[in-house]
Amino acid sequence: MSHQTYLTAEGKAKLKIELDELKGPRREDLSQRLRSAIQMGDLSENADYHKAKEDQGFLEGRIQEIEAILRNAVIIENPRTQMWFP
Repeated sequence: MSHQTYLTAEGKAKLKIELDELKGPRREDLSQRLRSAIQMGDLSENADYHKAKEDQGFLEGRIQEIEAILRNAVIIENPRTQMWFP
């Protein structure tokens, strides 16, 4: 069951920028870290590898979270930009 998330157009744009950053450069950097750690050898005692895997979990979790928010987003008007007339 999905629930609606209310966002301003500006909030939605910021989430899209964050998502692009996470899915692009941040994911690529993490991939490089994992490759480098794997090349060091024994993964069972490789702290760099374990830290990179942990970071990967957080990164992928945040990507999924943002995608879910955007999928269920309802855009609202920003009350600061509205003009009210009696």
